[in-house]
Amino acid sequence: MSEPSITDSEYDSNDYDSDDYDSDYDDESEIYEPGEYSLNRFTIVISELYNDKKHGVPENNSCVKYHYLVHNRMKRLDMNIITHLCNYYNEYNNNLPNEYMSHNIFRNYKNITRRTNNVKVEIAECLYLNGEYCVGILKTFWIKIIQRKWKQIYKERKRVIQERCSLKSFNHIMIYGKWPYSCSYYPSFKGMLSSVSS
Repeated sequence: MSEPSITDSEYDSNDYDSDDYDSDYDDESEIYEPGEYSLNRFTIVISELYNDKKHGVPENNSCVKYHYLVHNRMKRLDMNIITHLCNYYNEYNNNLPNEYMSHNIFRNYKNITRRTNNVKVEIAECLYLNGEYCVGILKTFWIKIIQRKWKQIYKERKRVIQERCSLKSFNHIMIYGKWPYSCSYYPSFKGMLSSVSS
């Protein structure tokens, strides 16, 4: 007995609809649960400075007040979800009364909080303090440092190439067998962050 086969017309008329799939998409699957273990050391997070007036007084004299409190940890970079969450937290902060806008440590906390992008997406290493507060040690600033260093290296590379193309440098290499001192070093990526202390 032969197996029943599915014709092309039956295959095309299946119940799957991509629009239905998108509407059933669950945002929660992109966000880590509070106690869920992350496979990566660094995570995409939505965080803001801890404020005991907004977030409550920490128990057991916790040092959470010196850190960024993590609201959400993301499993992957989905800008639709992140934008929605950041807008939600920022709108919440903008609607708070003025008595919530002071901080024991940061004197300019009101200016920081009233900015439109106070709560934003960051790359952070997440730690749990006293087993209850998830705080983030922000690492996003390293990307800016790498960008700045790369711009310096790129500018220096352009200068070296331009100098090596000069007739004076060609004469020097033909006579001495090496480039002139001013263009002998060609900068590379290796060791570009050696001057930056962590």
